[in-house]
Amino acid sequence: MIIKSAYSPRPVRFIELYEINSWRIKIYSISLKAETVSERTIKHAKKNIIEWLKKTENCNLPTYKIATLILHEGKEGCFAIINWWIDENMLQLFVYLASTENPDGFKLFSNNGIITCVWELEILWFERNAWIKHVLSKHENPDIKNYLLEKLNKD
Repeated sequence: MIIKSAYSPRPVRFIELYEINSWRIKIYSISLKAETVSERTIKHAKKNIIEWLKKTENCNLPTYKIATLILHEGKEGCFAIINWWIDENMLQLFVYLASTENPDGFKLFSNNGIITCVWELEILWFERNAWIKHVLSKHENPDIKNYLLEKLNKD
């Protein structure tokens, strides 16, 4: 196997805490091309969130109605990685891709087994640690408010 290019960091930016239909979604941006993904991309991803969250019905476990959405602009287009905490300590995760040819059309991508890359793992690791700190370690009195306030911004 040939590595095509060396790893280099990409900016990670917390965009907003988005609320819709009693869900709270932490939205992040990663971009190969700019400081953040475009406003247009964020807008189109938000239009899909309600449909994406219907996948909670695929698993018969309780959810906190708290999700993380990572929008990652890469070579292939923009990936949308949405995940949410189910039961106590598991993530349900789906990946969508809006290709460079159709930047407004997010299509399911994780059905081929691909779930995330090294840049997105950084956000998932951060969110994992925040979940342990504020929710799992305080199992009798989870601190959802402070979990939602923790955010990652990195150059």
